[in-house]
Amino acid sequence: MKNSKHTDVPSRGITLMLAGFFVLALNDAVAKSLTENYPVPQVISLRSIFIVLPLAILIYLRGGFQAFKPLRLRNHFLRSFCFIGSTFFIITAFSLMPLADAIALTFAGPLIVAAFAPTILGENVDFSRWAAIIIGFLGIVLMVRPSSEAFQWTAFVALGAAFWGAMRDIVTRRISSEEPSDLILFYSTLAVIFVGILGAFHFPWKFPDAKGFLLFALAGTLNGLAHYMMIEAHRWAEASILAPFRYSGLIWAVILGFIIWGDIPDTWLLLGSTLVIGSGLY
Repeated sequence: MKNSKHTDVPSRGITLMLAGFFVLALNDAVAKSLTENYPVPQVISLRSIFIVLPLAILIYLRGGFQAFKPLRLRNHFLRSFCFIGSTFFIITAFSLMPLADAIALTFAGPLIVAAFAPTILGENVDFSRWAAIIIGFLGIVLMVRPSSEAFQWTAFVALGAAFWGAMRDIVTRRISSEEPSDLILFYSTLAVIFVGILGAFHFPWKFPDAKGFLLFALAGTLNGLAHYMMIEAHRWAEASILAPFRYSGLIWAVILGFIIWGDIPDTWLLLGSTLVIGSGLY
């Protein structure tokens, strides 16, 4: 099964996206806890190893070494580049700010997807959607609060994750009609491991203890499963349709952030998130 064409079944795509973001929120909480003891390049590399190994086995069982051959290497390189950017920025954001704050700021991503969809994907975005996109970006400004202490460089780290995540999703939509989901994820994750290893020259790694190994394995499993479901979601529905359902991640981020770290989102974050979510759902 080398090629897999798009089939428009929005309900299936939406279900996969919702499930993917629930699993991703669990992964984000584990990744944030790992950044408290390990440098970011080590977190993204070791976590990714636990994604690549099972994927390699699955791909080999599907068609031997021939199954690893990509149809268009350029597309994999482009998605890998975007995946590296989104992974590095979001893990760095988790290490610098509360989980819910980082997730809320990445909500600029779906707005970017919807804004770029007409140009890159040829998907229709009418006037009412453009109005919703503008309102959503105003919500992002409200969360960042330029006149307050919250407007720090850490906010730009999370927004960087939003941008690269949006680019990753757009590329995913373009190539998921040609390549199997596991192969797309395999090469993107392999690229993240390579970049993370290079980062060890500037951020020395620490040898994990038994608990650390378990957390890395858990993070890798959750991350791989979440991204696989999100790739599959883009196979069944348009990117601009799926994008708003990313917002479900904020619910889980708030719950996990409160349970694990005692974080309570402030009023501005909730108001801004409401604007962004409302515009996205519209």
